[in-house]
Amino acid sequence: MGDVWTAVGAVSTAIGTVVVIAASFFAHSQIKEARLARHVQLLLSFQEKYHSPAARTFRHRLLSGEFGSPEHFDPAHMSDDDFHSFWQLHDQLEMLGVLVEQKLLAFDLVLACFHRSPPRVWNAVGPYILNRRAQASPLEGVHFERLVQRYRNSPVLQADYWDRGNVM
Repeated sequence: MGDVWTAVGAVSTAIGTVVVIAASFFAHSQIKEARLARHVQLLLSFQEKYHSPAARTFRHRLLSGEFGSPEHFDPAHMSDDDFHSFWQLHDQLEMLGVLVEQKLLAFDLVLACFHRSPPRVWNAVGPYILNRRAQASPLEGVHFERLVQRYRNSPVLQADYWDRGNVM
């Protein structure tokens, strides 16, 4: 009779182990799915603001050189509305960089949805941001610049992509 109970105990332990393993796989898939849902929600929220008509118009004006070349760009010469739009754009791209660095948003999703804008904006305002970093705050635009560096290091973007920087 002892052998029967030993066998029942072994079978029970094996079944329990299988249930725990299955539950672990299920929990892992749920965590992965929740993470993806969070990434998509963050991206949609960001995209809604970033692609508003006013934001698009300002980016187009900035990238077309209306506010000066990158070496001469100075928001102090902008109207109040343009000044606000510039800092809003800067802060959005800085936040996007923070989200990517903290792995709250996958860079691949950012690259797929914003494949041209961050590097082009950096090219237009980078010298100004670096100057502000030296004069105002060592943290100015750091995450934005790191985000652009990720673009530069991405194997998806070949050299001919960077040659197309002036295409509106």
